[in-house]
Amino acid sequence: MHDAVAEYRRHRDAPDQWALGRFVVPLARWTEFEEAALAVSRGERWPVSVLASPPDAGAVAALLARGSGTGLAIEAVEWRTPSPAEVLEAAGLVALVSEVFVEAGAPGAALEPFAQAVRSAGASAKMRTGGLSADAFPEPAWVLAFLRACWRAGVRFKATAGLHHAVRGRYALTYEPGSDTGLMYGFLNVAVAAALVWRGLDDATVLAALDERSAGAFAFSEQGLDWRGVHLSTADLNAVRTNFLAGLGSCSFREPLTELGLLPEPV
Repeated sequence: MHDAVAEYRRHRDAPDQWALGRFVVPLARWTEFEEAALAVSRGERWPVSVLASPPDAGAVAALLARGSGTGLAIEAVEWRTPSPAEVLEAAGLVALVSEVFVEAGAPGAALEPFAQAVRSAGASAKMRTGGLSADAFPEPAWVLAFLRACWRAGVRFKATAGLHHAVRGRYALTYEPGSDTGLMYGFLNVAVAAALVWRGLDDATVLAALDERSAGAFAFSEQGLDWRGVHLSTADLNAVRTNFLAGLGSCSFREPLTELGLLPEPV
């Protein structure tokens, strides 16, 4: 925890702080996080997202009601439940915090009822796109189904886990020497796929974007983004960012920016 907090502190002081989002912390480690953060936060306002589950609803509500009084601002709560009925319980937190993200269950769970329940709760959805094993990465068809369900329900979503790289490819699953590898999504794949769903493109086009493995296929300009004959204007991208794609989560802040050429390679 101290290492993660120190890294967050360093990026808050760096030119790349514009891309830095919330510090995500499990509810069970809140005290540990609070102690580490207060030692280096300098009284600044730090935006935080808390990971929890439906049984933790009372504890989360109590934490939100208490407030830290220290500048550690809980802006979002993220929880996972396979039950649409439990999704509706998120409504009790929506009034207490800026955003509540409910994570979809494992692939195979019905996504349409899930997305509709998220909408009824006034919350947003969350998609887990990876993990520490190859089987933790969902198939493109499931990602597409999640995007379609959220779009039809009119809910925003965030995607997290395994999005360290720009485009899809086979990468090491951990930072340990000799780590196993797995086929991962890139953050560009997911973001562009969301934009294509928003624009009403067909399933085959969205699936192709999710499987795109060439960073050179994505061309950015002041006019927007071009990908294999599809143009997404700056207005399109702004609309997607505001109304559909709430954010992308990654355990590494440096890797995604380095792959886009926004940070130098570490020495």
